[in-house]
Amino acid sequence: MSQFVKFCIFIALALTPEIVLAHSPIKGIGNLFNGILHPLFAPAQLLSIIALGLWFGQNQPAKHQVTVFAYLFAVIAGLLASYFSLRFNVSMALLLGASGIGLLIISNFKFPSLVYITCAMLLGFAIGLDSIPNDLARKEKIISLFGNGVGIYFLLLYALALSESFSKKAWQTIAVRVLASWISASALMVLSLNYFANKG
Repeated sequence: MSQFVKFCIFIALALTPEIVLAHSPIKGIGNLFNGILHPLFAPAQLLSIIALGLWFGQNQPAKHQVTVFAYLFAVIAGLLASYFSLRFNVSMALLLGASGIGLLIISNFKFPSLVYITCAMLLGFAIGLDSIPNDLARKEKIISLFGNGVGIYFLLLYALALSESFSKKAWQTIAVRVLASWISASALMVLSLNYFANKG
């Protein structure tokens, strides 16, 4: 078994238990910081946000700021929907999206701007919708969701900036594709483990 496969299995196993605890707050740090950190502890969100950021940075749509603003608008819409407790299980869709975008990064295929904008809005809305905080009162819920929005937005910007800065030389673009392959493989493994767990 290659080192790459071992690494992907380790990541998938490490992320799987967190799905159950994805919306559980960390005690003692407050609702705002819990919201900001939430995307880091929700595997489906983390993988899909990083995949989107790497994809945007590789193709540099940051120069067309519409894509980033469309993502932000969709995230806000998803957070508003989650505020009103519209509960849909979108984790599997986010994992599929992360895996698919990872494959697109590897292929290095260029798309029209409308494709990036559409993907940004669909995944952004799903990410926001997946951010329902557990058992919070109205004011605390608003604070937590605001923190979610900040964390979700800045995580995308960091991934985008990293990918864009790693687009100058051939070895840098290869490194981004390798990272994308890990994201894609990890998302597929989490999906597979969940499928067999639910089937059993």
